[in-house]
Amino acid sequence: MAYASADELRRLLREESFTEEETATAELLIELAQGVIEDETGQALEQSEDTVILDGPTDEDPRHHPATGSRKLILPRWPVTAVASVGLTEDDDPLIFGKDADYTWSAAGILHRRGADWPSHDRAVEVTYTAGYSTIPPGLKRMCLRLAVSGWANPEALAAETLGDHSRSFSAEALGMELTPADRRTLGAYRART
Repeated sequence: MAYASADELRRLLREESFTEEETATAELLIELAQGVIEDETGQALEQSEDTVILDGPTDEDPRHHPATGSRKLILPRWPVTAVASVGLTEDDDPLIFGKDADYTWSAAGILHRRGADWPSHDRAVEVTYTAGYSTIPPGLKRMCLRLAVSGWANPEALAAETLGDHSRSFSAEALGMELTPADRRTLGAYRART
């Protein structure tokens, strides 16, 4: 699923129709704009199921204290919508979800160990979970389409163009698929925390 469709870009550009080549170009520009957004956030924002192996704190970690452990692990992506399985890599038995069982989880992407600490070594916990947005928030869709329009309207990233007695110049933001300071502030709310 892309943040936006080629048809939405066509309507935004107020074009009656796209050729097959123009549709392919529109899809590429949307994909590139999506990449700009995800580079800034540090995480993919579309919903998907991931399997990750997480490290616990190690002896070399200055935050590690042998007398204290951690009951919380932060998943790499959020928002979390489902956790399919959690297991310790040293043990074949999966952990059980629930307040009175082994762990709980939050939409913020935090796994909370119940009644014990998470192991404190590398590659300690394997988690299969679903994170991201099933529907991209409208602000991100708007940003993606604006970036794609920049690439469509100014594919050579020109600062100015003169043809005979006709000339036009582009704003700094229109020179290419560049995020504005306001975009960066908006994307701060979606930034990866790990």
